[in-house]
Amino acid sequence: MSNEQEIQKEIRRTREIRQILRLLETTARIIETSAITDQFSDGEERCARQFNNALNLLSELNAVPDGLFELLETDASFSDICFACHQVTAYVKESCADDFDFAQIKKTIGDELKDVSEVMRQSMPSFLKDIWSGQAQEDNADTVETVEVTSDEDEDVPPVEQRIAKLEGQMETVVEILQEIRTQQQNSES
Repeated sequence: MSNEQEIQKEIRRTREIRQILRLLETTARIIETSAITDQFSDGEERCARQFNNALNLLSELNAVPDGLFELLETDASFSDICFACHQVTAYVKESCADDFDFAQIKKTIGDELKDVSEVMRQSMPSFLKDIWSGQAQEDNADTVETVEVTSDEDEDVPPVEQRIAKLEGQMETVVEILQEIRTQQQNSES
C-alpha cells in the first residue's frame, strides 16, 4: 500500500472515531436531558445496545484496548449507560487530544445553543408553562432575540470562552431551579 493510501486510511479511521465519540457524547447528553424532562423512558435497552456497538467498533479501530471497557447488559440503567459513555469518550479523547477539532466544537456549540429554549420549555412543570405562555403573550412573543457571535478581536466584546463559561453557569442555575421545582412538586403530590 502506498504512503498516500495509508494516510487516507488513517484519516478515515480518525473521522470514524470522532463520529463514534460524538454519538456517545450525544447519547450521554440525551440521557442527562431526559432525566430533567422525563422523556425517553424505557429506552435503556436500545441505548445499551448502541453503546455496545460503538465500543465494539472502537475496539476494531484500535481506539480502545480490548478488555479495558465492559459491554453493557441490555437491562443497564440510564445512569450506567451515561457513565459508560462518558468513560469511553474521555479515554479516547485523551489519546487524540492533539487532533482536537475546534471548528467542529464551535459548530456543535452553536447547534446546541439554538435548542436551549425548547429544552427549557419541555423541562418546565405545567403550571410554569401556563404562567410563561401568559407572560409571553403580554410581552409580544413574536419578537425573537438574536445573538451575533463576533470575533474575539473586538475590543468591546468578551472572548467566546468567557461567554460560553457565563452561559454554562446560567444553564447550571436553571437546571438547579428545575430540579428544586420537581422536588417540590413531587413532595406536594406525596
